[in-house]
Amino acid sequence: MKDLVTGIVAAAFSAFYLMQTSGIKVFGGATAGVTAQTVPRLWGVAMLALSILLILRSILAMRKKSEQDEEESLGFLARLKERREVVCTFALLILYAALMKPVGFIIMSIIYVYLQVWVLTPLEKRTKKMHTIAGGLAVFFSVSLYFVFTKYLMVMLPPGILK
Repeated sequence: MKDLVTGIVAAAFSAFYLMQTSGIKVFGGATAGVTAQTVPRLWGVAMLALSILLILRSILAMRKKSEQDEEESLGFLARLKERREVVCTFALLILYAALMKPVGFIIMSIIYVYLQVWVLTPLEKRTKKMHTIAGGLAVFFSVSLYFVFTKYLMVMLPPGILK
């Protein structure tokens, strides 16, 4: 059941993501049909396909089971708590996308990567060292990606408050 819910939410998110890729500006000079929309569309299609597979797998598993799982007797809040990583990841992605333009790519990417590492790290492994490493990786990869996209791939990313 939880895979079905995850698959439906992921499919809805990827459909929204695919619709938003049409708003990406395409600049001249694209070679062999590769534009600024190509990679985001590939990611969106891949995520949609994986979501559909997750939904189908869940439906097939539900058909095979004749008795009800103990998970299905759990309340809605208990199921959300059990899937906290998924819920937090979707919340972080929505905030990341919503605040990207006003705040900027670099700052939002640093915050997103740091928080995503924090969410995915098991509770018992959250140490001061982990926070330092996560912060360093977040800064390094966010600044590096900004540099690669703007200087080499000529893709404009929102500078936000760092103008």
